[in-house]
Amino acid sequence: MVKHQHKVLSLILCAALLFTALMCGTVSAFAAAGDTIYVRVNNSWSNVYCYMWTDGDQNAAWPGIQMTKVSNGVYSYTLPKAYANVIFNNGSGGGTNQTGDMIYPGGGQIYDLSAGSWSAYSNDPTPTQGTTPVVNPTNPVVNPTNPVSGGVTVYLKNTAGWSNPNCYMWNSDSDKNGSWPGVAMTKVEGNVYSYTASKEYAGCIFNAGGGSPQTADLTTMNGQIYDNSTNTWSVYDTSPIQIKSYSADPDSSVYVGTTVDLSANAVSTSGTIVYKFSVTNASGATSEIAQNYTGVASWTPTATGNYTIKFEFSDTAGNTNSRTMKINVENDASLVNPIIKSITPGNLNMIKRNVSATVSVSAGGGKTGTNLLFYKYIVKDPNGVSNTPYYTLNSTYSFTPTMLGKYTVEVFVQSSDNTTVNKTYTYTATDSDVTVPTNVTTPPVVPTSPTSASGYQVGDVNMDGAVNVKDATFIQKYIAKYVGYLNINVELGDVTGDGVVTVKDATAIQRMINM
Repeated sequence: MVKHQHKVLSLILCAALLFTALMCGTVSAFAAAGDTIYVRVNNSWSNVYCYMWTDGDQNAAWPGIQMTKVSNGVYSYTLPKAYANVIFNNGSGGGTNQTGDMIYPGGGQIYDLSAGSWSAYSNDPTPTQGTTPVVNPTNPVVNPTNPVSGGVTVYLKNTAGWSNPNCYMWNSDSDKNGSWPGVAMTKVEGNVYSYTASKEYAGCIFNAGGGSPQTADLTTMNGQIYDNSTNTWSVYDTSPIQIKSYSADPDSSVYVGTTVDLSANAVSTSGTIVYKFSVTNASGATSEIAQNYTGVASWTPTATGNYTIKFEFSDTAGNTNSRTMKINVENDASLVNPIIKSITPGNLNMIKRNVSATVSVSAGGGKTGTNLLFYKYIVKDPNGVSNTPYYTLNSTYSFTPTMLGKYTVEVFVQSSDNTTVNKTYTYTATDSDVTVPTNVTTPPVVPTSPTSASGYQVGDVNMDGAVNVKDATFIQKYIAKYVGYLNINVELGDVTGDGVVTVKDATAIQRMINM
């Protein structure tokens, strides 16, 4: 109901703000274009949206814009124009699915969903120098070339042409790497400079030696390089294997029995990449999770503690590279808010047309009131038609797909105090059994530029003269028997050369275009 009342409230708030500005001779404090608003998601929400407005002008239709994850539990949204009011929500509305109508105080502040209060965003301390805090949207990584025990190494890509790059680092006003403007950086190659600190620092500012020009206050990203023209971080890596991404989902609020989906992507100039995933517990015992050519794996912790996930990459030429990520696993035995630990079958699985598919939910938490958990399932077919959902005590739900194509299943778990968490999963209904092996011993054949008898390059299944992601998508739709994709030129689609067109060929095409 709150979301339907915000227009009237916004008129009153805007009038009050205008009156205050006129009386005090100052400009109102609410956000301007380019301002970034933050929210700390420390409740049961799995998604978070930002809905903003001033009078009748809104940033998007309800529920607003999905926010971008910048660190564990913290999300951001950068305003395209000035707005005075805000509602955070989980994509739905009403009750515990949204906040009330609020005035945004401006200045890059963060709203704590549990505390229900605003504060200065202090993911990194702010020194006397610097401007608006800037938070990098990726996870920090261990420096692959020159790690320092207990320290940190950062790089600067000096595309702005500063004559004397310096790096100023700090944890607080009394804990910093030196007086302003910091320490002169060392030239590595070309316009790349580096600085290695003897300890870890949360914040850093790159500057031209005298303090101007300089970057905003940055979150220190160990092993990463900052471009002072684009104002972005990226992995600084000169390895023959270039790591494009690696992630764990979820990477925070992980509980015993939670399925953690691991994903990695890298490219090599020397052939096919083998991905290896392993985990080390607090006592130092290491076990392998998976080794494959797909770059995906799943891990389910069975005990609490601090774990280190290791992503290892190797190619046929013997080149290697690696990344690590730390995950803390907790116990949900006394957790009040409900959580979804895992869904079977997993996300993006194939299901068969006219065959019953059963969704099984593993949930936890909800330790309040009756300690019961309630489940609701919304199944939407490829035409967008959904069932009529009801809450039940059953943690399983069965449905029979009668159409080919994509089905979405939105799972809701609710505790006895009506606190709700939800996640959406996607399945593809097909008439054939499609399986992707978890571990393989022989890499798939990936041709570089073979030409078929028809004159088209192998992999160019839509015959538009280029092999790209459109061809991989064409194969996936062919497998799922989408209307308009029922026929395919096997000579062009059989990229792996095994005589049939399968999901392996779509994967091979993706690997071709990333090489």
